[in-house]
Amino acid sequence: MANVSELRLVPNFRGTMSLIYNGRSYRLKHTGKRNKYWRCSKDREGCKGVVWTDLNVTQVIRQKDHMRNCPMDQP
Repeated sequence: MANVSELRLVPNFRGTMSLIYNGRSYRLKHTGKRNKYWRCSKDREGCKGVVWTDLNVTQVIRQKDHMRNCPMDQP
């Protein structure tokens, strides 16, 4: 799936961490017993992009596509 170099955690303005993966930003929505569930940062605009990672955020386990007009985040 994904290499560690493709996944980056960065601090956001709320004081928590955001995930950067393939040029898109995700917010952590849920941490389960085996994985973390991240939603696209544009979810309030209707984007359904989702990424599930392992607990250590070293690999992507599963993902759902973004809506067609969801813009890429600026570096």
